[in-house]
Amino acid sequence: MSTGTFRALREAKGYSVEDVATRLKFTARQIQWLEAEDFDKLPRGIALKGMVKNYAKLLDVDPSEMLASLQSLIGSVSGGIAQHTSIKTLGAHETSHTSGGGTAFWLVLILGVLIIALGVAIWQGMIPQSWVPAWVGAMFK
Repeated sequence: MSTGTFRALREAKGYSVEDVATRLKFTARQIQWLEAEDFDKLPRGIALKGMVKNYAKLLDVDPSEMLASLQSLIGSVSGGIAQHTSIKTLGAHETSHTSGGGTAFWLVLILGVLIIALGVAIWQGMIPQSWVPAWVGAMFK
């Protein structure tokens, strides 16, 4: 089975190219290129493998035969992130955390904003004079 049979299977299911493109999150043009076996216009490697597998899954067919015929375009794609990341470097990254420096900054900033807001509220008369100590009220007259 080749990817050219995707079109016949898609039409048999009653899907339009736009339906398939929307469901698979590819452009309609990419779906058309895949069905026409115009692989020069499609991405290579794992992107092509994912496209074929997802399209086959949508159409309820086994993608293994198609993937085997496209092996030269897909290349060797096996394993997970462990194949692409050196495990030795995962624990080697040291991170330095400043203890409390950031917290103190935010506390001072919040306290400053609250003091300014309280000062504006007193100055605008939003707080009753009976609540304001005399020495604070004298600063805002």
